[in-house]
Parts: sequence; C-alpha cells; structure tokens
Amino acid sequence: MMSWIEDYGVAITSSAFTHQGYYRQRNEDAYLDQSPRCFWAVCDGMGGHRAGDYASQWIVRQLADVDLSDRLGGSVQNIKRCLLDCNRHLWGYSRANQLGQIGATVVALLVQSGRAVVIWAGDSRAYRLRNGQFRQMTDDHSYAHELAKATGRQPDFSQPGNDAITRAVGACESLSLDCLVMEARPGDSWLLCSDGVSGSVSADRLEELLSAGRAQAELIVDEALQNGSRDNCTAVCVRIQGSHLRAPSSSTEYM
Repeated sequence: MMSWIEDYGVAITSSAFTHQGYYRQRNEDAYLDQSPRCFWAVCDGMGGHRAGDYASQWIVRQLADVDLSDRLGGSVQNIKRCLLDCNRHLWGYSRANQLGQIGATVVALLVQSGRAVVIWAGDSRAYRLRNGQFRQMTDDHSYAHELAKATGRQPDFSQPGNDAITRAVGACESLSLDCLVMEARPGDSWLLCSDGVSGSVSADRLEELLSAGRAQAELIVDEALQNGSRDNCTAVCVRIQGSHLRAPSSSTEYM
C-alpha cells in the first residue's frame, strides 16, 4: 500500500502479513495497516488465555476508528485514550463472561507532523532502519527484560516464567503505556511485529529482509515460519520515501 503525503513531500509505503503458524489452532494476532492515515499497529492475543483472538481483534477495530487530530499531541492522546478504553472493555468483558484473564499486547506507529510516534504495551516490537543502522525502538514488557534492566545483565529466559509479559491491554484493571516520539526522516524503514517473528528471526536477518524491497512483511513472516516459530506470526513494514520532511524541534522524547 502506498500513500503520498503532500504536506511533507513524501510517499509512505507499507506491507502487512499475518499467519496462524503451524502449531496453533487459531490466529490470535491482528494488525492495522492504514497508510492513508500514516497509522499502523500489531496486536498479539495472550497465548494460553481464552479469547486472545477476540482481544487483539477488538483493539485493532477500535484503533482503526480513532480520531487523528490535526495536531500531533491530540492524536497521541486520542490513541492512548482508545487503548485505555479497550483495556476497560476487555477487563469487563472477561469478568462478565467468566473468561479469566484475557488481553493482547499492542505496538502502534503514527507518522505525523514530521515525527514518528511509537506506543506500546507488552512484547510486540517496533524496529527502525535508518542509514544502515537497525535498532529495536521498544523495550519488552516481560519479567526477563525488566529483571535485566534492574541488574544490568542479559535477559535470562531459561527460568520458568521469565518470558511472561508484565503488561497487556485487558490483562489488568489498569494499564500503563509507553510512548516514544522522534524525528521521522525520508529513508526510514519500520518493522512492527509480534513475538512469533522477533523470537524466531535474528536482528541481522530482520534488517536484511526489511531492506529487501516489496512485500517485506510476507518475507519476514515466511522466514519466521521456516525457522520453526511455534507461534502466530505477524509483521507490518513501513517505508518513508521522499526528498524532504519537515523537521521537528527536537529529536527523541517520551510522552
């Protein structure tokens, strides 16, 4: 999908693909690909919990209708408010239907007013490729990664339960979202993906595939499946093309 953003002299192309995988009975991943609105998201229903597919699909449907303001700050607040509303709905839905704990991770990307905004909860990831530098922009909300940040050591997934996520939309009565705002530049490429992809494809290989050209999302998901991913696999790829983009006043900040 391609969109031309006249105000900033850039074209934005995107591709998106999801696969149930070969070891799961249903696909609990979902994605949003709205290039005309410069808005994308990936959700991953919590594995092992009932109605994970309902949770991820509900979040994507609500994000698809979120009001994106003419001002960046308004858009960001509306996205956050939408996700908090989703959290309340899913928390209430699980209680009303006696489903126990349900929920979904989310990572969303918005490009607006010369900036890129990433909002997330859980371990679905956003990566950025810029000038040959491939970087994970999100921090996983998992016990292993939070312990690693506290101790300064590498994440240890060998201990039972360390791979459990610590945040997800709908999993708890309250929800904390992380938000990163940075300059958007022509030539930037973005990858949003579920952990079925990030857990099965190395960062070096993701960089190669993201640089490959058309239909990167399907190539990346296919790679994860070929590598034996035992989860649902979803990828959304975004590329900003053009000669100029109005620069924001600062480079990177959290909101």
